Amino acid sequence: MNRSTESGNRKEEILAKSKQEGKDEGIEYAVTKGLKLGNYYTEVVGALLVFLCLLSGQTLTMWALFTLYGAHSFGDFLAKYRHFNQKRYLVGVILFGALFGGVFAILFVRELGTLQGWWG
Repeated sequence: MNRSTESGNRKEEILAKSKQEGKDEGIEYAVTKGLKLGNYYTEVVGALLVFLCLLSGQTLTMWALFTLYGAHSFGDFLAKYRHFNQKRYLVGVILFGALFGGVFAILFVRELGTLQGWWG
């Protein structure tokens, strides 16, 4: 048996197995690649928006964007920690969890006080 026949048989086996499992590896690859690119662009644009808010003096908006950015990073690190179970991802979970939770709590309490003053 020559090499091209072996690789052809192997390819057919993989395709048959994928069809049997109901998975399309091409779609899975595209979705995974899209998620990675989406995460990258979200982080870059989020960081730029926080920087622009800082420059323009819009501190509340900056902290709100920072909280959103922290929540995204927290979720990313949590998923990676659950899958890989490595300390570096646990550090990210703790760091971003504390930052995200702390800033969100401060914003929530601050705005709740503002709303209570507004309501009377």
